[in-house]
Amino acid sequence: MTEEAEVTIEFKGRHDHISERMQAHAQKKLARLARYGDRLLRIEIVADHVHKNPEVEIIAHQRRGGPLVAKDRSTSFSATIDILVDKMEKQLRKQKELRKAHKVAGAKELRSGRGTGRSRSASRGDEETYEQVVRKSLRG
Repeated sequence: MTEEAEVTIEFKGRHDHISERMQAHAQKKLARLARYGDRLLRIEIVADHVHKNPEVEIIAHQRRGGPLVAKDRSTSFSATIDILVDKMEKQLRKQKELRKAHKVAGAKELRSGRGTGRSRSASRGDEETYEQVVRKSLRG
């Protein structure tokens, strides 16, 4: 497995300044999203009125596809961050599930041996099945 790339976190405050303590708390909570680091490029935290009933928005920019957005308002900055990290993790998990290839195109042909021009046993190796040995012996 390759080494995970570092995700940059940007803080933007509207009408207020986001303190170092608030930034540290947010970075600590956003560490949970590190398992999706192979997909994420950068995370923006935009906070409006940080000290009094803050409205916080997390925007996760991905390597492919559009950004994911989670937005909420709560009584404190830390409570809002906690809620938003849960929301963002849920979105990332759902997107990861959708990305998984549950069905492979042409899987039926590959399983039956028609897709590659080889028989079933040839796809498993050089081992012949009992049925193939019987058929060969009956043919002559």
